[in-house]
Amino acid sequence: MSILLGAALAAAMLAPGQTPSDVQQRVAPRGSYAQSCSGAYVNQGRLYADCRDRRGQMRGTSIELNRCSSAEIANIDGLLVCGSQRGSYEDSRPGYPGGDRPGRPGDGGWNGRNAITVYEDSDYRGRSMVFNGEVANLERTGMNDRISSIRARGRWEVCTDAYFRGSCRVIDGDERNFGSSGFNDRISSLRPARRW
Repeated sequence: MSILLGAALAAAMLAPGQTPSDVQQRVAPRGSYAQSCSGAYVNQGRLYADCRDRRGQMRGTSIELNRCSSAEIANIDGLLVCGSQRGSYEDSRPGYPGGDRPGRPGDGGWNGRNAITVYEDSDYRGRSMVFNGEVANLERTGMNDRISSIRARGRWEVCTDAYFRGSCRVIDGDERNFGSSGFNDRISSLRPARRW
């Protein structure tokens, strides 16, 4: 896709009052890293993702996009790299409190089999993100109060307020449309459901 066509598509997808730079700050750039990384998003000029290393473990990693210019972003052993620039491993990503990155034991009942994909629109359409562990506050991910459908592997608890407050419910499978459930565009935190 040409740069001009990409810019035109981004401009067409703007929400009222949103500028193209707002979209560029949130949309993850293309690159081969997308084949082995998930949950990619951009926050304050930095790309964050969970990337698989040589042992098959997911690692939280990030890289500054202004250092990449035209170089393709790749995943090398669980670390984001572009050209000669190496990213860094993350002890904590925005939206993941307490120093735990998604997928580590102790993440609110994480058992290694859970994953959730959230979508801005019903019927699994629109912008999406994948999470493997608890997110106590979706605000910095760009998905706070924007989720309208979910594909879930495992049981997940979703709540209308940050830090698992407000109304909560357990999702066990896919939710095509939150329209009449009271959760449409209201989810602010999510985590694997604990098994008591």
